[in-house]
Amino acid sequence: MNIRFDRVERAQQLMREQGWLGIMVMNHDDYRYFFGADRSQPRAIIPFEGPPVLVAFAGEEPELRDATAGAPIRVFTHVGGQIQDVVMAFRDLMKSRGGPPPGAKPRVGMQMWFETPAFLVDLFRRVNPALELVPSDPVMDRLRMVKEPEEIALLERAQSIAALGMDRVREMLAPGASPHEIATEALYAMMKAGAERTSTPIYVNAGRDTCWLHGRISAGPIREGDLVLVDLTPQFEGYCANLARTFVVGRPDGEQQRLLDAYAEMREASRDRLRPGTKVADIDARGLEVCASHGLGEAHVDGISHGIGLRFEETPASTIVKPHRNVALLEGMTVTVGHTILALPGLGGVRHEDIYEVTPNGGRILVPYPVDPVVGR
Repeated sequence: MNIRFDRVERAQQLMREQGWLGIMVMNHDDYRYFFGADRSQPRAIIPFEGPPVLVAFAGEEPELRDATAGAPIRVFTHVGGQIQDVVMAFRDLMKSRGGPPPGAKPRVGMQMWFETPAFLVDLFRRVNPALELVPSDPVMDRLRMVKEPEEIALLERAQSIAALGMDRVREMLAPGASPHEIATEALYAMMKAGAERTSTPIYVNAGRDTCWLHGRISAGPIREGDLVLVDLTPQFEGYCANLARTFVVGRPDGEQQRLLDAYAEMREASRDRLRPGTKVADIDARGLEVCASHGLGEAHVDGISHGIGLRFEETPASTIVKPHRNVALLEGMTVTVGHTILALPGLGGVRHEDIYEVTPNGGRILVPYPVDPVVGR
């Protein structure tokens, strides 16, 4: 464990600007961001001032004290003890601020995203009625949107692992192949190369299943002439990869080729717009132009890009949060291109997805991987 006090101090400065008491860390990504390691139950408090507080089971205390070189640790012997420790920690913070502000509740930030259990959010509010719980985005987005060089390196490692998984997929694609076996072999290849897990389920969608925006493992078997869409999302030291490719088993027909050509062009046009100051809506607008030029304007779906890092979908995530369409890119952000599907109902869909770093010269792809759709020629 390596406590990143530099990140803690930046968070505290931003919290003081917001007038918050602290941030309650409940997620693996925030925990790893501040502490350089992960735990099965990541729980910590980043106060508006002073050292961070780790919340842990009593049996873990000696190991944590060795790992943190004396940082304060709140220990508990049962769940009720943990809850009481958290309540008392925030009461102490409130006292250090001279009590609650007149006419308002003190605010505490917490990540409100996919992996924050709703029951824990509800429990925190019930046991801390004197506090106002708010999304931690105003602080954490400002910290995490622009990546440090070491974070870029970890994302590149994760994406390289995804490439190994995609190599194994290409080796197995053939008429009669089982999507389940392909997904299993891809996962094995990635785990063997150092992946911790995947951020999302592996997609191996065949035939009409490729129309799905959010895929699964098709029942199979794969048939001659099928489109096959594969999306791999391994994690390395918490950082998320996102590599998607669409293949054709055999020769593509005219409509399949039209989809493949349009998506490849849209991907390159979007990549050119990954420059500081560009808004997400501008990237989508360029994608629509490309699709319309191929007669596929009605098939275009907004949301071709999203942020990525320790969380699979970071700000901007415009397919989920519409106001994120107005977020302007910053140099050093890492984003995907290829998040949406270009699909013709009844026929199939196409997606090629990669991770890029935003630079003044356009998107720098972290790990190039060929777009070579035709297999089994």
